[in-house]
Amino acid sequence: MKSTSAVAVLILSTSLFFSALSQAGQGRHHSEHFLLSTKAANKLNLSEDQQSKIAKIVAEKKRAMKALKAVRGEHQGDFKALVESDYFDEQQARTLISKTSEVKNDALLAKLKSKQQIWQVLTPEQREKLAKIKNRKMQRHSK
Repeated sequence: MKSTSAVAVLILSTSLFFSALSQAGQGRHHSEHFLLSTKAANKLNLSEDQQSKIAKIVAEKKRAMKALKAVRGEHQGDFKALVESDYFDEQQARTLISKTSEVKNDALLAKLKSKQQIWQVLTPEQREKLAKIKNRKMQRHSK
């Protein structure tokens, strides 16, 4: 009975984790893509140099996230093998959970790092304009 409930908890926590990871990037990365648009360049008066720097930052984050996604895919196979095995190895489950936590932390770190780098590229006036744009967008979507 204990191993059955432990497997159920493991499956549930794994599915919640991967669900959270998949949604973690949704909605948040759009502001970075917005900054790459000509609309943003015009509204924020971004220089060519700023646009180039932002594009490099977003490309680097994209590479990092792609690598983390590959690792996440490997973990899914490991979890499946653990669940389908004849006996439950709690230590292996804990190790896998720890690894997935590391991947989640690395993904969050990559996102925060890119946001901070982009923030540093913008002037104070551009930061203020961008904050106003985000505020208006949030108000429209909350209705």
